[in-house]
Amino acid sequence: MRTHRFSIIFLSLFLFGSITAQNISEPILLSQKSAIETLAFRVGFTNESLDVHVVNVYGKHFYELSQAEGADLITIFQSSNPPKPGAMKAESELQTPPKLVLADILEAGMAKRFHLIDGNVIRGTILEIVEGICKIETDDGILNIPTVDILEEKAQITKKDNTRYIGPVIRETPEEIVLRSKYGDVIISKKDIQSMDRYHGGKLVPWTEEKEKFYTGEAQLINVFLDPVAFTLSENTFYVSGLSLGYGFTDRFMLKTRFGSNFSGDLNIHPHFRFYHRQTGTHEVAVAWGSSFHRRYPFNTFVAKYSQAVIRKSDNMALNEIDSDTLSVANVMVDPDERGTYVDMYIVYSQRRSRESGRGKVGWSMGAKAQLWPGKPELDSLYKWSDETAFKIPFRFWMSFEYDLRKNLKFVGSIWADNGNKARNLDVVADDYLSDDTPFVFDSPKGTYSMFDFDFGFLYAFSETFRFGVHFQQPYLDFYWEFYEF
Repeated sequence: MRTHRFSIIFLSLFLFGSITAQNISEPILLSQKSAIETLAFRVGFTNESLDVHVVNVYGKHFYELSQAEGADLITIFQSSNPPKPGAMKAESELQTPPKLVLADILEAGMAKRFHLIDGNVIRGTILEIVEGICKIETDDGILNIPTVDILEEKAQITKKDNTRYIGPVIRETPEEIVLRSKYGDVIISKKDIQSMDRYHGGKLVPWTEEKEKFYTGEAQLINVFLDPVAFTLSENTFYVSGLSLGYGFTDRFMLKTRFGSNFSGDLNIHPHFRFYHRQTGTHEVAVAWGSSFHRRYPFNTFVAKYSQAVIRKSDNMALNEIDSDTLSVANVMVDPDERGTYVDMYIVYSQRRSRESGRGKVGWSMGAKAQLWPGKPELDSLYKWSDETAFKIPFRFWMSFEYDLRKNLKFVGSIWADNGNKARNLDVVADDYLSDDTPFVFDSPKGTYSMFDFDFGFLYAFSETFRFGVHFQQPYLDFYWEFYEF
């Protein structure tokens, strides 16, 4: 009986020792890491100050702790007298601050951001290393940087399947990151990353900051196709597109103008004012109003847009349905050269949020526009304005959608109800935009009337300041160039 009891005690001690030994050598668990960060945050630590505290106490970085050390740290933070940032500062003053860690892996072909010992950060590709000098090709030219000036960049990545990798960053693109391990290079798709902390020269850069840097789409929209969203241009930013140009005076107010109409003698201005805005870390909501003021608006353009409401009395056929190359808008107006003040107004609500994966954003907008001034121009005696209720007041209601497919590619779509909308083929749109008497203005009466319609397409951001889009209704092609910013 006594022998049996000693055997049980010996076996228990053996198992406990085995588990303890394993925990001492195994790296800290993700659940332990999250628990420590939560407990430390409650007593005033940041991620960076917590890492400094761990270095001071354990002589290693937070991500280098073992499971046993992680459990010990949890116990300490749960005690009645947990460490405080102030106490941590007093301890650190007694010890030598951790030195910056220099890169020990540098080789030709490495393409990423390089953090330098003097605080500079560059993005480029190492062309060659000769006598301790890295020749790095950047967008600003080829730089010659001593290897002793380049800091180590190490990443700790946990994938969604709980696989974890720790090692120096060798190469990085918007879609993937490559780490060097003693077993070989590991290529990790960013869409599979659950969390990622970086250490530049031994200094922690938390995952929350990394998501801001890498997962925000470059194409930030102020309109989807021809419809505005509630968000505005950045302050002191000037842009030009295929139809208009504009300037952001503040983060709340911007002005736009249709330059094609200006060239045709119709000076116009379009104020846009964001009067409500609320933003959290992952969600943003805005409401804005805007208007269009035309000083000498050509009313033949109005007739052309609403040609489906211009009826020939002899056969009740709408102007846009009359198959005649000789019939023009001028033929149906009493005064084809009539010009005057034109005003409309819109209101739009927009929101966008970060996707659950942290990669990019998704957003939508809803708006309404109506004409305020003047009424409909007078028609020739052979024609009349339609008596249908749908054509009493010019209006447009729309809902648009945007979705970041990747950092530089965005899907956009829109659905609308517009009593001035007509579906037109690409050749008709191209001729209207370039070849008629009013270039850069869409004012052709041709097309098939369609009050309810939709469109979708794609926007590609070649850079943070230039994007190009393709979709399947007028105007088919879009470009946007933000070419000056103070």
